[in-house]
Amino acid sequence: MDQTKTRAGLETALRALVLSYVLLTVCVVAYTGGLAARWLSHGPESLRDVPDLILHPRAEQPDEFDVFWEAWDHAERDFYGNLPTDREMEYGAIRGMLRALDDPFTYFIEPSDHEMEQAQLEGRHGGIGAEYVMADGYLVVVAVLPDSPAERADLRMGDVIVAVDGTDVMGLSQNEAILLIRGGNVGTEAVLTVMRAGEPDPISITAVREEVDVPTVVWEFKETGVGYVRVSFFGVRTSGELENALREVQAQGATTLILDLRDNPGGMVSAAVEVAGQFIDTGVVFYERDKDGNDKVFNARRGGAAVNIPLAVLVNGGTASAAEIVSGAIQDHERGPLIGEPTFGKGSLQSIRELSDKSSVHVTIAHWLTPDRHEIQGAGLTPDMTITPSAEALDSGEDLQLEAALHYLAARTVQGSAVPLCKVSVMDGSTCEL
Repeated sequence: MDQTKTRAGLETALRALVLSYVLLTVCVVAYTGGLAARWLSHGPESLRDVPDLILHPRAEQPDEFDVFWEAWDHAERDFYGNLPTDREMEYGAIRGMLRALDDPFTYFIEPSDHEMEQAQLEGRHGGIGAEYVMADGYLVVVAVLPDSPAERADLRMGDVIVAVDGTDVMGLSQNEAILLIRGGNVGTEAVLTVMRAGEPDPISITAVREEVDVPTVVWEFKETGVGYVRVSFFGVRTSGELENALREVQAQGATTLILDLRDNPGGMVSAAVEVAGQFIDTGVVFYERDKDGNDKVFNARRGGAAVNIPLAVLVNGGTASAAEIVSGAIQDHERGPLIGEPTFGKGSLQSIRELSDKSSVHVTIAHWLTPDRHEIQGAGLTPDMTITPSAEALDSGEDLQLEAALHYLAARTVQGSAVPLCKVSVMDGSTCEL
């Protein structure tokens, strides 16, 4: 008897549930049909008084986003002109959110640009064959590769790029601006608007993008017994390229060494640790301090190829990020002096999160400190020997910083390790007196 009553009750409840569902479906269909008829007969303006919750159901969003969706819907309904796609609006919203963090190294990269960024870290990318740093909101050319599209187009070191393909660079991060230059397909033209010293008005330079395969390490002899090694970027291949260069230059008779990190914008932190380990046998390379004040230590690995050879390091205002990690480690371990100008002061770590559509977000998550716990971010490194070349020296192509390094190493070879260093800035074009 009880089972019969229970079954009857369940059947009644089920019929009521089904009936409710049918009625709800009929209401929704009827209401939607009414909205559709209203749209067709009177146009979209007739739906202004329909609650947003019905037209754009976002019940799952927290209350904090109410104002965001109000602004979004207002722009979507009332903007005079062609609307961007929802994806473009979404990307714009992400960029705006990240800019609110007021950190130039926290930014968003679209999928195609993310692919190009990964290619650069691997030592290959499409582009015009130049290197840049951001200064005062614009890109400054710090190097032009031989036989590159940039060289053939007469782009020069020191040129200031203010626009790319008509897009103003001001307001973009360094990566966003560089990716504008690399953003087109191989074979397309990059039209650069450039301010150049001696030119009263901006000039236009057109370079054809090519696939660029750039070694990050080059070496040569500057004088007998003086090996010169330049590292232009810290990528996947840098550590191996540097080790080969160091062993080759010493095998050919180098007894002293110049490491040139001028205008090196940085790159991979792991590569910086490996590079520092080529010159420092043991000890701290740098500390990584998180937002809670906790320090993680990164130590040099034994077995570097140049841990004993007398060393001088060239730096300037374009020496940044991972290049500052290496410079700071060499300076604090008194492995060799820094010669040149104060470094850029980019001492922060970005976490790169690839999103579901292959775009990526770079977010600053830590700051870097040298082995003596000098904060790099915003402060940079002060050279042991400050050499600021004059305009005349730059125009003549004279490299006073390199000359000072050669002078220092020559004196060290004669006098041993106790060699005095200049502490004053040289503005008149003369070299330091050691």
